[in-house]
Amino acid sequence: MIEYQEARDLALAEVRPARGESLETSAACGRVLARDVTALIASPPFNKAAMDGYAVRSEDVAELPAELEVVGEVFAGHAPEFQVGPGQAAVITTGAPVPAKADMVVMVEHTEQVREATVRVHRLSGGNICPEGEDIRPGDVVLRAGQVLTPLRVGVAASAGHDVLEAHRRPAGALLCTGSEVVEPGAVPGPGRIFNSNGPMLSALMRPLCGDFDYLGIGADRREGLIEQVRRGLRADVLVITGGVSMGQYDLVPEALEAAGVRQVFHRVAVKPGKPTYFGTADGTLVFGMPGNPQSCFVIFKLFVEPAIAAASGHTELPPRLETGIMEESFRNKPGRMNVMPCHVRRGEGAPRLSRCDYHGSADIVGPAEADAYFIVPRGRERVEKGEALRFFAI
Repeated sequence: MIEYQEARDLALAEVRPARGESLETSAACGRVLARDVTALIASPPFNKAAMDGYAVRSEDVAELPAELEVVGEVFAGHAPEFQVGPGQAAVITTGAPVPAKADMVVMVEHTEQVREATVRVHRLSGGNICPEGEDIRPGDVVLRAGQVLTPLRVGVAASAGHDVLEAHRRPAGALLCTGSEVVEPGAVPGPGRIFNSNGPMLSALMRPLCGDFDYLGIGADRREGLIEQVRRGLRADVLVITGGVSMGQYDLVPEALEAAGVRQVFHRVAVKPGKPTYFGTADGTLVFGMPGNPQSCFVIFKLFVEPAIAAASGHTELPPRLETGIMEESFRNKPGRMNVMPCHVRRGEGAPRLSRCDYHGSADIVGPAEADAYFIVPRGRERVEKGEALRFFAI
């Protein structure tokens, strides 16, 4: 049984970021850039009006009020074919190119029309022009490889002229649930059978993170059948298996993995819940074996699988993101393993406040479903005191 941090480091050391792929810029949100993005054009590509008003020459409005001859109109999307001369002005709309010789836009609110083609300027409030290249110059690196594409960064790439981006591919995932006692929801369970909650729960966790996802169904506790299902799962980049990894007579998963060519990296971690957790690799595929209880699956997924998938997707900041909270109660703790427990989080002034959920052990999925987060009690702690600071991660 190894410590959590050692196990996490060993698993992440086996991760190789997926190769890049080309994506439409509008579909790339959430992905990690595999290549720098440079500007193809300036932004803005011309001097543009920051608001509606009149394009003028600053020397013509040095003394106010000033009356100017209106010689034309400029609208967004149309290039002006005239210039503003001495004593002249042009009607202009927000985003429109500023005519040659004009170096200021007067807000329409600070003017009045005194004759059909004459405007009087009463006030000034800055230049109100966005100069060419103010945001981006051609050739500027506007986004760096390794950055996560947020909606605003997608907009930056588009403003720099890119309709396609190179991003890291999300890994393909596969999920296999095991146990002859397990049946899928919707079936008739029969005596001694239970519904498969791990399959839907882990599918819901994996699908948004994986490029492709293959649910392999339920594997019965039979060696040859498991080996065949494992081999199918090894076609993916990440294979997750639930159940059958402990020390019982029918815990056949480690044996099936070995027979399928998986190299074991570790088996048994000092984490509660989830001690029997298995990790191995086969030709670049990451293989995680989890105990069958739902809370063990959820916790081990958050601690090991999710960060591995994130790293394979090109992320450098890996989950879970830990915060510090203050416990609102005292309780005894079993010290043999790092304990990860569901909790409620109350946020307000100061540090978040943590309180335990009504939780009946790793087989309980109902109580933790109301949790906001999980807090961590370090290994070796026999008691946690009210007011003590503990690390936690939101879910």
